[in-house]
Amino acid sequence: MKFNRIVRLYIPIIILSIYSGLFAGQTGKLSGKIIDRETQEPVIGANIIIQDTYLGAAADLDGYYYINNIPPGEYVVSVTAIGYRKTTVTQVQVRIDLTTNLDVELISEAIDLGQEVVVVADKPLIIKDLTSTKETVSSEDISMMPVEDIGAVVNLQAGVMDGHFRGGRSNEVAYLIDGIPVTDAFNGENSVEIENGSVRELEVISGTFNAEYGQAMSGVVNIVTKEGSQKYEGSVSAYFGNYITPDDGIYQNLGNFNFDGVKDITFSLSGPTKILDDLTFFFTGRYFDDGGHTFGKRVYNIEDSFPFMPTGDGEFVAMDPWKKMSANAKLTYNMPSWKFSYSFFGDTDERSYYDHDYRWTPDGIMNHFNDNMIHNLQISIIPSQSTFSSLKFSANFHNFEGYLFEDPYDSRYGYPSQGQAQSDYTYRTGGTNGDRYERNTNTLIGQWTLESQVSKQHKVKVGLEGRMHKVKNHWRTIRNLVEGQLDENGNPLFELGYSAAHTEYNNSYEKTPFEFNGYIQDKMEYDIMIINAGLRLDYFNANDYMISDLKNPLNNSAFPGYNDSVKVDAKYQLSPRLGVSFPMSDQGAIYFSYGHFFQIPPLENLYYNDENLINQGAALSSRTGNPDLKAQKTIQYEVGLQQVLFPNIALDFSVYYRDIRNLLGVEIINTYEGFKYGRYINKDYGNTKGFILTLDKRYADYFSAKIDYTYQIAEGNASDPLAVYNDNQSDPPVESEKHLVPLDWDQTSTINLTGTVGVPGDWTVGLIFQYGSGTPYTEDIRISNGVRFENGGRKPFFFNTDLKADKFFDIAGINFHAYLLVYNLFDIRNEYGVYSTTGRANSDLNVKFAGEVFGLNTIDEFLKNPGMYSAPRQIRVGLSLGF
Repeated sequence: MKFNRIVRLYIPIIILSIYSGLFAGQTGKLSGKIIDRETQEPVIGANIIIQDTYLGAAADLDGYYYINNIPPGEYVVSVTAIGYRKTTVTQVQVRIDLTTNLDVELISEAIDLGQEVVVVADKPLIIKDLTSTKETVSSEDISMMPVEDIGAVVNLQAGVMDGHFRGGRSNEVAYLIDGIPVTDAFNGENSVEIENGSVRELEVISGTFNAEYGQAMSGVVNIVTKEGSQKYEGSVSAYFGNYITPDDGIYQNLGNFNFDGVKDITFSLSGPTKILDDLTFFFTGRYFDDGGHTFGKRVYNIEDSFPFMPTGDGEFVAMDPWKKMSANAKLTYNMPSWKFSYSFFGDTDERSYYDHDYRWTPDGIMNHFNDNMIHNLQISIIPSQSTFSSLKFSANFHNFEGYLFEDPYDSRYGYPSQGQAQSDYTYRTGGTNGDRYERNTNTLIGQWTLESQVSKQHKVKVGLEGRMHKVKNHWRTIRNLVEGQLDENGNPLFELGYSAAHTEYNNSYEKTPFEFNGYIQDKMEYDIMIINAGLRLDYFNANDYMISDLKNPLNNSAFPGYNDSVKVDAKYQLSPRLGVSFPMSDQGAIYFSYGHFFQIPPLENLYYNDENLINQGAALSSRTGNPDLKAQKTIQYEVGLQQVLFPNIALDFSVYYRDIRNLLGVEIINTYEGFKYGRYINKDYGNTKGFILTLDKRYADYFSAKIDYTYQIAEGNASDPLAVYNDNQSDPPVESEKHLVPLDWDQTSTINLTGTVGVPGDWTVGLIFQYGSGTPYTEDIRISNGVRFENGGRKPFFFNTDLKADKFFDIAGINFHAYLLVYNLFDIRNEYGVYSTTGRANSDLNVKFAGEVFGLNTIDEFLKNPGMYSAPRQIRVGLSLGF
């Protein structure tokens, strides 16, 4: 975005990385027994080697072996022993944090079967050491899905609804890349987008999770990225397309298909560097340009004001365009007992968001910019087969800006009220959005872990982590500096400008909180059960002060608390975690899990309006943050069953309950002077309960399929932390809920179906079908007989179908791949937003009270709001080539 800022962030760490290296991410384990096929006796000293790696082991007196710290993926394993023929096992799948069992029977050289025995590893339908619900998705799985980003893959997992894991708020999820947290501490959201082509394996944990994961209450998304090999590989892909749907007044200018709407170009290259032996690289880059699917019409220019004198040219203007560039890179240096890596993840994008009020003045909406950079240095040492240690460092930079014009004093900005609608159901007739913001979150992370297989049954892991944050936030808005003054002819004067710094309409802060955590966990693997037990300690310091008397926020010398502030205390939490699996056979297992999970609220809620800039009017219009906020808390229980039903078909059934306390809310404080303001505190609560039923048919007979059904009840006293604040802004105030009501995302029934048919490597067709029952909304009191029932109504159900068709072929040794991608195949208008009088997006009974529209649009035109519907059908075609 800003070149000099990017240079300042990139150069020092890139120079450091030239002299350093890194270890790649989280790993799995391989174990089993080596026996003689004829005698069934253990083969002592047999050598087990994972090809193309330094990883291996030798069988002990019982024929048992284990290999730890294996990056997830598919491997070829060789087993040799004196007096036996070499046996090679292909397609051995290793998954994150799980143990793959591989028993091998060796054949004596006395039996003449040739030089080598090659077998294909069985792929078990159940995971015996699974102690809570989680899904692992490989890069091969992702490549066959009609999805373009990791977020879409996550939302396909059972128990996840539009970023809400099992009924939790959307910012209760931890995001990790190669074991390093990448969640933006400012708002609790995912900070950087990893491209599909960089993903080696994706792990989505929606049940309880181990003690190594913290600052999350609902779930974990853990991404392990690819690294280079000793073979050069590369690919280039491009696809183009557009949205295509009839012009029905909701979506406009999308009736004719062309290839101008969406452009997506991706490039990847990996292999040896030739600088050092075993020094490899991996790189992928992407350019993405989506012209948008919600169009406004330039009836008015931004200079206009009077409704009946438009000067616009009537052209359609995209109001939600999105451009993005991203790059992921990794250097890896392998040695027998050491591994070094450096990774870079970065993206920069520019986008706008549809604003219905500006539909006829589309040039007046704000533009949003952000760039994210993560530099990740990891070093691992493997002193023995049983012990592994890693040291990780990460520098995360997140920068956000928003404005209409880059120059804060651009003369095209209008006065704040210019073009505002003068009647209900009316578009703006000119004017501009005068807000602008700059926000930076920089986080430095240091992490140390030690894993040791202390015995055949016990694998112990300990870890320490520290995070230092630097948060800067600045918001201001255009003001008329001569408000209320008139010129010599009696006309209002306007002088564009901004209020003085550190005032209500121009505020900023810079904060430096820090946190530490440590954990210990033990994975105990016995024949009759597997136990995951752990304990985690978290420490957080807001590193800030707060006023001593909340009734005197303006520091009035006439009242208590004048010039008196107190240091905010640090917060501690201790979190026990337990998971147990009882394998009944190789065809079934029962699991149970329990845990306490804590999360400090997003930093924006701790430091909001840090200078206590309070409006002293009679109406409530100001609120402040609270650096003394406690950690939010969830206690979760889960019981589940895995069972093979038929060859290649397995069932997973789980029941869960979550008790949620100390959620973020707002209290209303009455001051000594008589005005009031809102302040964030821990006060909201809720619970969720439900069950998940999954049927998984792995690939065989030309197709694979997976279907899951989630039944869930998510209730709480408030969906939005600002609910009490918003209720008290009404006149008269609305009584806030004191009992449990359905949360905004309480979707009772959810169905996800994914399927693939074809021959991988030749042709495939992938399909995704999703269904969800309606989520709640609050009905207009005219409909509910004058009594307000929070979230008493239900929106219509939704369903969606996406499709991807692939064809692979070779020409002159180059692999070509052609594909067709269709989102919203049946062009369904799912109603995500509704009017409170009808529960529908296309009708509002309040129009009969609207009166006359003071403008050129009709009420029917205004009611057709594309922001209340799902995106229309989108068609893309593409071609890639690889080597």
